[in-house]
Amino acid sequence: MDFTVYWFMFPVCILVAGMAMFSGISGAALLTPLFFVGFPLMGVPTLTTIEAIGTALFLETSGFVSGVYGYMKRKLIDWKLATALIYFALPAGVFGALIARQVPAQALKITYGLAMFGLAYLLFKHVDLDRAEMVCGGEHGGDERTVTSSSGETYDYCVHDLGVSKSLSVVGGTATGMISTGIGETTLPTLIRRVRMPVAVAAATSTLVVAGTVAGAATTHGIQLAAEGGLEAIPWNLLVWAVPGAIIGAQLGSRLQGHIDETASRLFFAGLFFVIATVTVLAFTVFNSTFSGSS
Repeated sequence: MDFTVYWFMFPVCILVAGMAMFSGISGAALLTPLFFVGFPLMGVPTLTTIEAIGTALFLETSGFVSGVYGYMKRKLIDWKLATALIYFALPAGVFGALIARQVPAQALKITYGLAMFGLAYLLFKHVDLDRAEMVCGGEHGGDERTVTSSSGETYDYCVHDLGVSKSLSVVGGTATGMISTGIGETTLPTLIRRVRMPVAVAAATSTLVVAGTVAGAATTHGIQLAAEGGLEAIPWNLLVWAVPGAIIGAQLGSRLQGHIDETASRLFFAGLFFVIATVTVLAFTVFNSTFSGSS
């Protein structure tokens, strides 16, 4: 096993984890197309579809666990709400990982590309991240919460309408286990738009939900890979570079949260995911003969 071939994954994962952490977007959404399309074009050893998905989830776990630690230090996480969503999202992630092997590899790749089109559309459509005020009690009900950050800033908000959030956690968790992305993209917008949490608290809370979900999905993929091909089936020569990069990038990204314009960030990622979706779908339809070397 050549432990130098994937050296470039160290800086790549610093960049990817950093962007994922301050934006709340799944890091795997950026890594998976690199494994699917980038590796064949670069001429480095390719991964099978399941290896790519499992590896992307494992790296996302490393990054988001590091990010959770960063947000813990800033005291921005709503632990009660995050736990309520993880209760639904984590089992769904495990389920998605289990059924991924029953779906043809090309179908998974095309599904991933189509999901990226959907994500690009949602990011582009969501023009205003500012939340409307929601008063607890009265016709709205809800649970009044206060989060005070380590810097002394206080966030007051009212948690309500968690039924939709929990349902979307199941959908997002299942998609994450199958195609490596979904839970972050369903959780953060929902916390901001429906639960109406402050952006900083929503990003921190979403990070914990994502970390718990992808940890379960990544572990499930890892166990299945080891059961089928032994420990050597796990791409250690990639992980040795990528994991430190993901950890470092996540720490940097958690510090950037709140310091980068939300609208500019959202539009940037909308354009990026549209390009990723287009390239992925074309690669495994029109140019499938070029990129179908691994399944």
